[in-house]
Amino acid sequence: MISLMQQITAWLGWGNGIGALAAISGILTILAVLAPVAAGMFLYGLERLQLKIIGILNHRFAYFFVNYITFPGTFVHEMSHLCFAVITGAEVCEISMFESDNGRLGHIAYRNRGPWFMKSIQDTLTSVAPTIVGLAIGYLLIRHLLTAHTSVGISILLWYLVISLINHSTMSDVDLKGYFSGVWVFILPLFLLFFVSGLLA
Repeated sequence: MISLMQQITAWLGWGNGIGALAAISGILTILAVLAPVAAGMFLYGLERLQLKIIGILNHRFAYFFVNYITFPGTFVHEMSHLCFAVITGAEVCEISMFESDNGRLGHIAYRNRGPWFMKSIQDTLTSVAPTIVGLAIGYLLIRHLLTAHTSVGISILLWYLVISLINHSTMSDVDLKGYFSGVWVFILPLFLLFFVSGLLA
């Protein structure tokens, strides 16, 4: 069975040398780092599309729908931050699910703990958590909807949850800042992971 690295090398036609492997590992590392941001931007685009479509009928209701009627997405967003902060060792100081100041619907506040590299991991994973968790749950829901035989009522409920996740699984400006402030600690491990897997293929 041909490995992913071998397939990419063959597709690019760069040969099987160490230099080609290093270049491909570098490209894959960059893609891995930017993938969550790209996914978040895609979800943000879907959210804007909803606003535009619903806004044809009523502009104010469109924002009310996206921000408040799809509140389960906000809950998942903030709980994702909370879980990843706790898992990585940060101290959670404040949790809010209901607020509407400065365009925010909810937030968590946490304090970094541990050595510098752990603080970077905490910032990066806590910031990207809503996109990772939202995409994972959304994928499972859509897969279930497309493969299982469910009642109309259950199907409507599950699609409502999918839309809620779409609307609230993006990273805010604060999330993006936190993500890029610490993601650099993952660059070398990711590069080595791709490079070594290519060597062992």
